[in-house]
Formats: sequence, structure tokens, C-alpha cells
Amino acid sequence: MRRRIVVALLPVLILLVAGVGLSYAVVVGERSTQQVFIDRSGDAVRFATLAEAAITSGDSSRLDAELDAYEELYGSPVWVIGLDGSLVHDPGRPVPADEKIDKKIQRAFAGSRAVETSVVWPWTRAPLRVVEPVGRDSQVTAVVVIEAPTDGLRQTTVRQWTLGAAMLLVPVGALLAGLWPLTRWILRPVRDLERIAADVRGGDLNARAAVEHGPSELRGLASSFNAMVDTVQRSLERQRVFVADAAHQLRNPLASLRLSVENLRPWLHEAEAREAGEEAVSEAVEMGEMFEAMLAATAVASEERVRDSEAWTLRQVFAAGRPHWEQATSDAGLALHVVEPDPELVLRQPPGGLVAVLNELVDNAARLADATAVTVAWSVDHGERERERETRGRAGRAGTLGDGSGTVTVTDDGRGLSESERRAARGRFWRAQHHQNTPGTGLGLAIIHDVVEDVGGTVRLEANAPTGLRVLVRLPLVSEPPGAQPPPTQPRPLPRRPPG
Repeated sequence: MRRRIVVALLPVLILLVAGVGLSYAVVVGERSTQQVFIDRSGDAVRFATLAEAAITSGDSSRLDAELDAYEELYGSPVWVIGLDGSLVHDPGRPVPADEKIDKKIQRAFAGSRAVETSVVWPWTRAPLRVVEPVGRDSQVTAVVVIEAPTDGLRQTTVRQWTLGAAMLLVPVGALLAGLWPLTRWILRPVRDLERIAADVRGGDLNARAAVEHGPSELRGLASSFNAMVDTVQRSLERQRVFVADAAHQLRNPLASLRLSVENLRPWLHEAEAREAGEEAVSEAVEMGEMFEAMLAATAVASEERVRDSEAWTLRQVFAAGRPHWEQATSDAGLALHVVEPDPELVLRQPPGGLVAVLNELVDNAARLADATAVTVAWSVDHGERERERETRGRAGRAGTLGDGSGTVTVTDDGRGLSESERRAARGRFWRAQHHQNTPGTGLGLAIIHDVVEDVGGTVRLEANAPTGLRVLVRLPLVSEPPGAQPPPTQPRPLPRRPPG
């Protein structure tokens, strides 16, 4: 992010340097040229006075001697041109012949003096020429022309430009050098807050932002964020405790009620009475299973998310889950097919682990699908990589998120679910019409949706061709494979069939 800020400021700094630098260059060029022009104009005025005296007296020896000495000292030839075009003083080289100098000479014979000249730039090769009339107005008797070389002037301009550029670039460089630690100081709490927000979004409600770094405004923002997370954590904890306490408190009275109804069996002689008693016992059993499922769901919801640095590779997940999948499909008389994953592929793990999610999906397929085979496969969603970059701006935690996402699919070839049933399947306690008499609570898929979405993933149910159901669990990629982790002996199951 610091680099992006510096890059964003570069056009402004370039425009600033260009604006100030160009203005400075123009001022230096004009000032240096004008200074030399004024010096040469002063010389030309003095030579015009000498030329006027020489023309009046008819003796040009003094004029010739001084102009020759001037040329020898400064390398600037001087011509004195009379009204008839003859040379009062000839430096031994022809008078410059170009349109500009001719116009200046004509204006000088008309009594006009030039008070400025064109700017001499470092790339200008033409000499600086000064034209001064001898006499004034209608009494002009000659014209003095000085041709001054510009080598020294151009060198002086270059030196001043170099000095000005150094004086301009040094503070700009100091600004850029100071901007890097300054933006680091300002953006460090922003990056930390972004990282902590991602952790909280992933279910880690114990994550807190540091409040001792950065400007006071950002420290206040971090404190407010921590207070917000504290409030959310307390609210969720109260809800979990309430559900767990309610289930615990109701479980014992319900067990006593079931026992009391069962104890009435010896006194139920009529068929209708016995049927009503059995129905009451069955309802009590189902209600007990529901309470057990609520307790299990509360336990899963309270699980801390698995950190990316501790996430297993998908191969380790499959290795840990395969014994359970084989047992579940074997008990149901189904064939199991597993596509071995890439050993380096790591997906972000939901609370309770990806093994528990896949175990529940395989159990559902084995118990409810009326299928002959179950397939567990995987894929990497390369098409999501650019969208993932845009969503995160590649400014997330370095070395944490990969470029894209991975998908694990559990597919069966059974009777499947209709489109409306697939839409309703994520609801809590929902069960398909043809599964109403099958043991279970209808919480499994709902909790899978919740724990997967808590870490930025999605769960999608699709129809399998030609028959059956395909469940796709899509999770963000973790770019850095973790160190070798021993597979668990048994992951925590999602609530499906309570014990007892």
C-alpha cells in the first residue's frame, strides 16, 4: 500500500518539479542573457561616443586601437558602419549578413535603440549581437555592431540550472525518503486492522487490533473496533450459553417425562391408549434428540476457526476422513470413489475442520441418497483468481491467501433433490418429504453452510447428471503449505444423530 501511495504521488511531484524547474530555467536564461546584453550595450554606447568623436575629427586611430584591444580581450569583433555603408572601423572580417541584423542596423540608422534581445539557451549556437546608433534621431552618423560569443553565457546558464536542479531535487528526494516511513507509520494500523477484521470475519472473535501505533485518529478507530468485537463476542456467547443452558435444563425434565410415560404402559389396556402412549414416548424421544442436536450445534458454533498457518493440506484432510467415509458407505452398501488431491493444496479450514464437513456430507449421501456410489473430488477455481485479486487488492496478509479458491465436491448417483428442495435444504431443521421418517435432525447442512461461510467460503447444491446430487464446498486457497501435521484420531462431528 505504501508503494501505491508513493506511486500515486509521483505525478504530482513530477508536475511540481516540472513547473518550478521550467519557471526557474526560463528566469535564469532570461536574466543571464539580459545581464550580458546590458554589459555589451554599455560597451556599445561607449564605442558610439568614440566613433562620433572620430568621425567629427576625422582621426580614427584611437577608436581602432581601443576596438582592436577589446576584440583581443573579449573575442568580440566590433564594426562601425557609416551612413554610406563604408566601415569606419573594420575588424578584418565581414559584417554579419542575416535578416535580423540587417533590420537592427536599419532601425539604428533611424535612431532607434534595442533594449532587449532574444534569450540565449544552452543549445543556442548563434552569437549575441548588439547594435548601437552613433548620434541621435536625425543626427545618426554611424552604427556600432558588437558580436559577442555566447560560450561563457551558455556555460553559466548550465551551471545555474544544475545548481537549481540540485536545490530542487534534494528537498523532493528528502520528501520521498521521509514519505516512506511516514506512510508506514500511518498505514501500519490500517494493515493491522484489515488483518484483524479478516480474522474476525473468519470466526476468530479473540482477535484484537493494536491501539498503540499510528495517528491518534487510527488509534481511536482501532479502540472502537475492539469494543465492537467485544460487544459481538459477548452477544454471541450469551446466545450460545442460553441455548446450551436451555437444552441442559430441558433435557432432564424431558427424560423424566419419557420415563413416566413408559411406566404407564402396564396400565394401558386398551389399544387406543397403548397407541397414544407409544406416540407420546416417540415424541419425547424426538424432542430429546432435538435437544442433543442443539447442544452439538452450539459446541460446533463455539469452535475457534483453524488458523491458516495451522491448516492441513487437502491430502491430510482426505487421509483423516477416508476411514469414516469407507465405513459409512460400506454400511450402506455403496461404492466409494476418492480423487487424490494435490499434496501442496491447502484450503482455509472452517471451525471444527474440513474433515467434519466432508464426513457429514458423505454420511448424508450414504444414508439419504438411495445411491450406489459416492465420489469425493476436488478442483482449483483458476477463473476466480482475478476476481480475488480485485476483491482483496492484493493488500491482504502476505503469504496467507492464495490466488483463487478450491472446491471439494461430494457427489452421489441417487434420487437427488428438486430445485425447490435444494433451495430449502440450507434451512435449519429442514428435511425432504421422503426423509421424514429417517433418523436425523435436519441441522447438518445448515451448520455446514454457516461454518463454511464464516471463513469466506460457499456451499452450493447442484443436480448431478444423470441422477443424484452434487454438493460443492468452495473455500479460499491458502498459499503457504503448512508443516506436516498428524491427522486427528477423530474430528468433532456435526450434529446428525445424537448418541443413545
